[in-house]
Amino acid sequence: MLRLALSLFLVQAGFHGFTAALPVALARGGVSDPLIGLIVGTAALVQIPAALVAGALLDRFGGVRLFAVGGVAYIVGTGILLLPGVQPGDATLPFFAARIFQGIGIAATLPSALALVPRLMPPHRRGFGLAFMGSAHNLTLVALPPVSLIILTATSLDGVALAMLGLTVVGLVLLFAAPLRLRPLDGDAAGEALGAARRRLGFAFRRSWTIPLAIVLLYVAHWGVIIGYLPQRAEAAGADVGLFFVADGLAVLLLRIPSGWLADRTRPIILLIAGFILTAISIGMLVLPATTPQLVVAGALTGAGAGLLLTPLLVELSRRSGEADRGSAFALFSASLAAALALGSIGAAPLVGAFGFEAAIVATLLGLVGAIVLSFLDPSFRLSPGAARAGRASA
Repeated sequence: MLRLALSLFLVQAGFHGFTAALPVALARGGVSDPLIGLIVGTAALVQIPAALVAGALLDRFGGVRLFAVGGVAYIVGTGILLLPGVQPGDATLPFFAARIFQGIGIAATLPSALALVPRLMPPHRRGFGLAFMGSAHNLTLVALPPVSLIILTATSLDGVALAMLGLTVVGLVLLFAAPLRLRPLDGDAAGEALGAARRRLGFAFRRSWTIPLAIVLLYVAHWGVIIGYLPQRAEAAGADVGLFFVADGLAVLLLRIPSGWLADRTRPIILLIAGFILTAISIGMLVLPATTPQLVVAGALTGAGAGLLLTPLLVELSRRSGEADRGSAFALFSASLAAALALGSIGAAPLVGAFGFEAAIVATLLGLVGAIVLSFLDPSFRLSPGAARAGRASA
């Protein structure tokens, strides 16, 4: 588990190493905000169909192989940015191409790592295991945006790309240095009792996944606006956006493991509502003029909200799937994340162009309201974890 988590942390440099550095570099090159949003959001747009394909391949070939495919996609995407003549402010096509491969990378790596957790942890500790793996992913978001901005200022976008390429390669080498010790799937009778999921073109889907995935879509839309437009807005105001991502990531890290422990013992609705409230407060703060202290507090609140909210959703998806279709469940989770990011970055581009960042970030509050309504419509969210496991085992 520890080696897989560390490998995920390193490999995700191929994506999160550009979360802050790429929009800032493009803004310094004179690229307009709507076009930056389109470039940044391309990764999320590609991630949606790529995640669907990855889900079917995960169910068939397993997480280790698909993790390698994602790592290679990151290497290709980063390599495009290192090609001669690729500079911010010049032709935008190479940046779109790089984001396409980065979208493929995250569509394969994150679901693969999550799908391997049940093979590394017993069922009663699945919430902790998923939270731990999520922490490794979030740790990249803590460390790399500020580091990448330092590298960007000291060198160039090429320097950032070289550093992220090195981290990605090290992560892949670490994972494949020795085989993972995967446990047998005894004790997963509750998942297998669900029966076979419906499949089309090799991809599985269950109705019980619909509400958790819809909540992810509506909730995460605010993050698409943030990554697409906040870095350049903060830089124009003289605020340090790197500290926003640090505060966000640290808050996620601090709450991921406790939320995993709570998800194994607490009704999901409690964690969900707490996460929604913290996120709404953060969105309200981001409407204010950007200052470094304000961004730090807002980042801490967004991270705390995500730390509380995403883990119970992952646990629910895991409990509502069996080994034969769990890869599809986590791939759909990745696709929902991507669709939300595309909605916030690409979908909000006209709104940002006409009315500014403030209007776009306020609009995401509507998504939070919809997610809250859906949370109360799913009766399983009001069950204790023990009752939910017992109910599925007797189904």
